[in-house]
Amino acid sequence: MTRLLPTLALPLLLVSSASPLSAQSINIDFGAGSIPADSYAAAGGAGRWNLIGVLPPYERAPLVDITGSPTAANIYMYGGTQLLQFDNPATSGDDGALMDDMLIGRNDPVDECLWIENLVNDDYEVLIYAMTPDDPARMCRVRVDDATPGPVNVGGAWPGAQRRGVTYERFVLHTTGGLIAFHSGLYGGYFQSGMNGVQIRPLSTTSVGSGLAPGAGIRILPNPSRGTESVEFALASGMPPGRLELFDTGGRLLWTKVLDEGGSQRWDGHDLGGRAVPSGVLLARWSDLANRSSQIVKRIVRLP
Repeated sequence: MTRLLPTLALPLLLVSSASPLSAQSINIDFGAGSIPADSYAAAGGAGRWNLIGVLPPYERAPLVDITGSPTAANIYMYGGTQLLQFDNPATSGDDGALMDDMLIGRNDPVDECLWIENLVNDDYEVLIYAMTPDDPARMCRVRVDDATPGPVNVGGAWPGAQRRGVTYERFVLHTTGGLIAFHSGLYGGYFQSGMNGVQIRPLSTTSVGSGLAPGAGIRILPNPSRGTESVEFALASGMPPGRLELFDTGGRLLWTKVLDEGGSQRWDGHDLGGRAVPSGVLLARWSDLANRSSQIVKRIVRLP
C-alpha cells in the first residue's frame, strides 16, 4: 500500500556538539520508518545512516558520519514536499529500509533541491538512490551540480541488488565553498521526482590499514592532462611496492600496472583494449601489494 506523508521534520540523530571539521563519509536515508543497519553498504560504504524526512524550506538538520560521530555538516532542502512509502515485496531487509521510502516533489515551481553544507573542500563521490518503490516505470532525473556525469535518469524494477542506472547513479566532483548541491526532477515540469537516499565519500584520502607514513602519496603529472598527453605516476620516497589501477567513474577498470618502490609508470591515455579514454574525471587507486587495505585514491581530470 502506498502512503504519502505530509510535510514534517524529523529530529533525527540530534547531537549536542560537532566534531572537528574534516572530510567525512555520510550516509542518508530519506524516510520516516526503518533505517538500514550500520553494516549495510548499499553501493557505497557501510556505516551509520542518517534518517531524514521532509524539512521546511532551508531548515537545517545536523548529520553524523558513518562512525556515528557528529559533524559540522548540515542538510537542507527546497522542493521536497512529501514522503512516499510502499512495501515493495521484491525488497527486504536493509535494501527495503533504503528503497521502500522516498522523498518526493512535483517540480512546481522548482525541482527537488537539497544541499549538504560545511564540508571540507575535497574530491567527493556522491551516490543518489532514486528507484520509485511503487512504480517501476517511473524514472527520476537526478543530478549533482558541477559533477560528472550530468543529469541521469534512474528507475525501474528492483533488480535483486543495487544496480547503477536502475537504483542509483554515481557522481564525482570537487567541492568549493564546502557545499554539495543535488537535485531530482526538472525545473518547471509537473511530474514526480524523488530520492531514496544519498551517500557521499571523499576520494582524495589515504587509508592507514598498514600504517602508511605521514606524507605518503603518489605523484601524478600532469593533472589535469589533455587527451594527447601521457601521464606519469610515481611513488613518494619510502612507499612500498603497490598496484596502480585506473578507473572511470562507473567503476570500469581502464589500466593497471605494478609500481616498484620508488618507481614510476607512464600511462598513454588508452584503456586495456587500446582505445583512447575520453575526457572526463578518472580515479587512480594505489594499493599496497602486502596489504590491499592500505590504499591511496586520487582524482584525475582529462581535458579534451
